[in-house]
Amino acid sequence: MDKKIALITGGNRGIGASISKKLASDGYYVCINCRNKHSGISLLEDILSCGGEGEIVEFDVAVGEQLNEALRTFKFKQLDVLVNNAGILKDNLIYQIGVDDWKQVLKTNYFGALAVHNAFWEKLKAAKSATVINLCSISGIRPRKGQLAYAVSKAMLIEWTKQMSSGEHRDRIQYYSISPGPVTTELIKQSSWYKDSKSFQRIPLGRYAEPDEIATFIAFLASHNHVLKNGSNIIMDGGFTQTIKEQ
Repeated sequence: MDKKIALITGGNRGIGASISKKLASDGYYVCINCRNKHSGISLLEDILSCGGEGEIVEFDVAVGEQLNEALRTFKFKQLDVLVNNAGILKDNLIYQIGVDDWKQVLKTNYFGALAVHNAFWEKLKAAKSATVINLCSISGIRPRKGQLAYAVSKAMLIEWTKQMSSGEHRDRIQYYSISPGPVTTELIKQSSWYKDSKSFQRIPLGRYAEPDEIATFIAFLASHNHVLKNGSNIIMDGGFTQTIKEQ
């Protein structure tokens, strides 16, 4: 196939869905990962109806057996773009976070991203030039109360991105992390604090980021046509981190 191949974990909804649609519109063959293939069918149909190409790749990033099976049936020799977007959030105060919640968040957000990367490592090396983009969060830089497990998982992923950028394949594989602030996903729109006008006052830009804005920048990173430092963590928060007090 002449098209470049992109794999987007958690690519069936929210920011992941916007990334899948954007990369497809840019000419990539998109492999949309989701835990249940039925949850990605409508998105894939939308992409195909617009002239894009792709398929659903079903696996849970936190389940090794499913990941291995997905790799075994992956029909492409190379992987040009890997977007580690899958993640979960278990908000609670530090003294109320159970061990199981800690394990689940780290296993998905951090170790899940590493597992996917390691599983598809040979595919990434087979590409002429590959890009790995990790969806992180400003919580990994300036954590807020109640987000400790999530913040730790994203901080680990940011640091892992930096470390991987200095590896022996740094000339052929670019690593970046994106740390968005509040984004208007359907999940966020349903939250009580999204409906509170005061939540917008803390953002110098005056609004939340749109999923399509995050996706557009990720497509830019995937293009290799830029001068950003390999390993960079790019904050996209409209200035929100400036308003977060040190804990």
